[in-house]
Amino acid sequence: MSKLHMNHSINQRSDVDSRSMVAISFQAGFLLLVILSSVIGNTLILLAIYRNYKLRSITSVFIASLAVADLGVAVIGMPFTMTSSITYSWVFGDVFCKINGLTNSIFCIASMLNLAAVSIDRYIAIIKPLNYPLIMTGGKACLMVVYVWLQALLCALLPLIGWSKYTYIRNESICTSDWGADISYTLFIFGSCFFLPLAIMAFCYYHILRAARKHAAKAKLKLGKIGATEGPLKTALSLAVNVEGKLPLEKQTQLEQKEKLAKEKFKRDTKAAETLLIVMGTFILCWLPHFIGMTCLLFESCKWPDEFFATTTWLAMFNSGCNPIIYGVLNKRFRQTYKDILCCTKNTNFGNRVGTF
Repeated sequence: MSKLHMNHSINQRSDVDSRSMVAISFQAGFLLLVILSSVIGNTLILLAIYRNYKLRSITSVFIASLAVADLGVAVIGMPFTMTSSITYSWVFGDVFCKINGLTNSIFCIASMLNLAAVSIDRYIAIIKPLNYPLIMTGGKACLMVVYVWLQALLCALLPLIGWSKYTYIRNESICTSDWGADISYTLFIFGSCFFLPLAIMAFCYYHILRAARKHAAKAKLKLGKIGATEGPLKTALSLAVNVEGKLPLEKQTQLEQKEKLAKEKFKRDTKAAETLLIVMGTFILCWLPHFIGMTCLLFESCKWPDEFFATTTWLAMFNSGCNPIIYGVLNKRFRQTYKDILCCTKNTNFGNRVGTF
């Protein structure tokens, strides 16, 4: 174990807490708000998918899996981090520290991998729309989710079988992997559970946005009414509105109807991609500082202040509460279903089992 981690290990209790009561209260209050927002928000996502059949698409399989991962972080991981931030020590014992470190790793890794799975789903839906029903079936989606959780479990078990170890890091108030105990393990986790999913998301969304630009260019040539200052995603949405307004359904030819349906599908898919792109951006903003801090912990000479590690840990946990907010703001169906649930409105969507995210 590195000297840095020796200073913050579960067995080292000599450090004196120099924080003021105001700082302690602020930390605990912030984490409590994150816990409540994550639990309520992710529960709403799962209830919305269950309640509204129009939200039961292939994409929602991954969204539900992501919500379960974020809910696990909020329920199983955050309360102990909040308690440790108050006591400035781990009071739950060495054995439970390992258990808590295991569960934290499982849910955090699953969250990252689920985001990569969602990006693959959206990539196929937009780049290969005609083949999407054949490529991304319900069975394949379930297999992808099983793989996500299996990889998360296997990676989380590695410290328990001798490759690295779980320990309490005081400046983060959390039981997690000892990133300085085995550099090969740390590099493996960084590569397979962060940088690889991030590369997959970047590849998929780059091609999605490029497809949107191409579609926008075709729309501009055809209609000549799309403002040059509008973004590609907005242009694609405007195209569907223009066609719908100009060509009433009863007067369209069969070809025009097919074009209209294709444009409407593109509108829905690009809107979903836009939402998920924001989810990915939020994920990077929340998690990248934490991984930068963990990289520093690989070196015994790391002298960054405790406040940095505490802040980046809270920021990473805050990501679990962001996704439900993003869906509620940007997705009309989720937003309406949230409203129905919170207002106890009678559900009117049980009879319609067909829909897309």
